[in-house]
Amino acid sequence: MNTSQKKDKITVLTLAGMALMTALTAWKAAAQSQLAGAALLIAGIAFFFIVEGVAKTPDSESGLSFPRFFTDLKKPGVLILILIMLLLSPAEMLLSKVFFGNAYVEHVLGRVSVPDLSQLPLLILSQVFTVVGEEIGFRAFFVGKGMKKLPFWPVALLSAVLFAAAHFASGAPAVVAWDLGLIFIDAILFAVLFRISGNCLTTAIPHFLNNMIGFLLVPILFK
Repeated sequence: MNTSQKKDKITVLTLAGMALMTALTAWKAAAQSQLAGAALLIAGIAFFFIVEGVAKTPDSESGLSFPRFFTDLKKPGVLILILIMLLLSPAEMLLSKVFFGNAYVEHVLGRVSVPDLSQLPLLILSQVFTVVGEEIGFRAFFVGKGMKKLPFWPVALLSAVLFAAAHFASGAPAVVAWDLGLIFIDAILFAVLFRISGNCLTTAIPHFLNNMIGFLLVPILFK
């Protein structure tokens, strides 16, 4: 396979993967299906590794790199953005409490399966797998591979829309809109952080910690 054919194949695989993720997100949002959610996660991860394999991407250019983790974490702006995102999480929870009271957390808990805090190890383990999977699919593949074929901001915005839609659950319109809006903002920040660091393991940090902060704050703020 010559260089031109290889680039064409990578382009086709990237766009096909993005299209499939879009279709699966629409299915998940419409049917609120756990099967669609699992398929979406698997598709994103699978296409990331398929494209990496075809492109023979070196570790220095990969969107998923354990050896580069600490180096990428030290890139200008990365730690500051992570800190901002960690401060944003409790602020979002407080505002949600002010605007919607317990209706917000009831809505969120209705769309996620969260082990009781007495099962903290299980909660942490489930979150690690879910978060890393989502970051590989939505950031390393959709944003990382997508922005090599299309401009960054359209890809980032589309990925944020899909990420929010993938978390859709029916409910009171105002609460649903607020919930999806917060997820959309977080997804934009994840995309920007990925663009700066080039490594989805760095975006997994605020994603995981924000989720855990949310779970830990629920018993305190929403009694």
